[in-house]
Amino acid sequence: MSFIAEFSVEIQPLSRASKAVPEMRFTGEDIVIEGDVPRKFVFAAHGTRFDEFEAALGRDPTVARYEVLQRGTNRAYYVVTYDTETVEKGTYHVAVEHDIVFTDITLCDGEYTVQARIPDRESLKALRQYCRENTIPFRLKRIYREAGPAGAGSGLTDAQRQALRLAYERGYFDTPRETTLAELGEELGISRQALAERLRRGHRRLIEATVA
Repeated sequence: MSFIAEFSVEIQPLSRASKAVPEMRFTGEDIVIEGDVPRKFVFAAHGTRFDEFEAALGRDPTVARYEVLQRGTNRAYYVVTYDTETVEKGTYHVAVEHDIVFTDITLCDGEYTVQARIPDRESLKALRQYCRENTIPFRLKRIYREAGPAGAGSGLTDAQRQALRLAYERGYFDTPRETTLAELGEELGISRQALAERLRRGHRRLIEATVA
């Protein structure tokens, strides 16, 4: 069953242009393309430094060309056509390969915050593995079904939710495991034994709320 994941990632497309105006925020979504059609990105720019941003777009090596669709006082709309090599510099081609749909994208100061529909856990694992292998900073923020954020109504404490999310993000539940209880405990600032108990109690509460 598919789920929604929210994560942040630092990739090259538009990174240089956005860093030129770090207080501005950009929101939009990719245009799904097929074959040899250049990939495009349609987005809104929130802020006021549009002249500086457009100058930075002209210098950004990932941008083949851009078009200003509309400019207002505090918001402007653009469509960017990426350079042909840019597709391989981001995560878009991985998402297409694993049927991951980016439903909402926000860019600010070189960091993307993405909301995506993920078909299954293996697809998310593949995306995370690709980022790890290509030294792309990736941080999973939360996972949930459309009914609401993971853990809502489950009775999980904040500490249990944090521990379960971190264990999932770091690959503790993968086969083979990609981390240990000791490593996770060190990251959380608690002992291995305390983390094991926290995960056990969190699992129990999830089972009681979903299948018991």
